[in-house]
Amino acid sequence: MPDLAAARQAKSRIMNTVLSTSDAQHVAGIGLRQQEDGWVVRINLREDDDGTRRKIPAEILGVPVVIEVTGGIRAQSTAGSAPRAAHPTASPADHSRLRLLIAAAALLAVTTMATLLFVLA
Repeated sequence: MPDLAAARQAKSRIMNTVLSTSDAQHVAGIGLRQQEDGWVVRINLREDDDGTRRKIPAEILGVPVVIEVTGGIRAQSTAGSAPRAAHPTASPADHSRLRLLIAAAALLAVTTMATLLFVLA
């Protein structure tokens, strides 16, 4: 049962070997997936290429490697989808409170420094 740390090491190792070859053009992505018996390294191929499959080990550092043909992966447009909720913005009253808080903190810092200088003098 490979744990997450072992799977991360295996992913790093396989990224350095598979992606550094000419077969990298066939790889759409490399990731980790948790299964019932532990973690696996998942390699997504753009196309089913026997030459690339032969170069990918069945396991690396004791972590199984799963190959899936996913095709190309690209971002999808959000046009036409429901708009996402905007992050709440601070009101002018919130800004005023924040300015007062910053001024009070600065005044406290100056007062503390003046007291320290008076005591140490």
